[in-house]
Amino acid sequence: MKSITLTVLFVFSVVSSAVFGAQPPAQAPHGVAGVEVFLKQNPKKKVTTDASGNFSLDALPAGSHVLTVRAKKANDQASTTASSVVVATSYSIKIEGTKRAVNQTGLTSDKLVSGVDIPIDVAGGKIRGQVMAGGTKKMVWIAGEVGSHLPGHWADADSKEASNANRYRIRRDDMLQKQLAPDPHQEGGPPGSMRGQ
Repeated sequence: MKSITLTVLFVFSVVSSAVFGAQPPAQAPHGVAGVEVFLKQNPKKKVTTDASGNFSLDALPAGSHVLTVRAKKANDQASTTASSVVVATSYSIKIEGTKRAVNQTGLTSDKLVSGVDIPIDVAGGKIRGQVMAGGTKKMVWIAGEVGSHLPGHWADADSKEASNANRYRIRRDDMLQKQLAPDPHQEGGPPGSMRGQ
């Protein structure tokens, strides 16, 4: 009886922690595309990360080098008309094929845009690596108010400001729809309404 009670308590605690107290699984890092990677001593030896954030540099001479990793500014990216985007809150860089593997974490977007210089020692040959975005968050566009000279701006999607702006936008859109909807009592409406009879 004692073992049954302990088993029931154990199963209940596992199930309750899974249902009520478990933390969501950690978000897997995403690769960052379009990041320039080049040798500081030879900037012509340059590659750009692919869609998964991967890069490789071939035929490096043996010795010590400085690898520069630099992302493009948001203004240099192709523009979008999206009203929401997902942005990274931190970045990491992994490099293999060097005498000692490199793993830099906790980099900010400002640091990555200004360029990260990484000293590497190479036995000669090929190195490969990956630039990854750590945590991410969703941002939404908050339009400037009509008649104001203040421009719109991006805000965290979970913020009170975004929630209020979304609520206002829905109410305004509903009002516009009500104003633009035809009055069924006027002439020329759909068949079966007073307008179309």
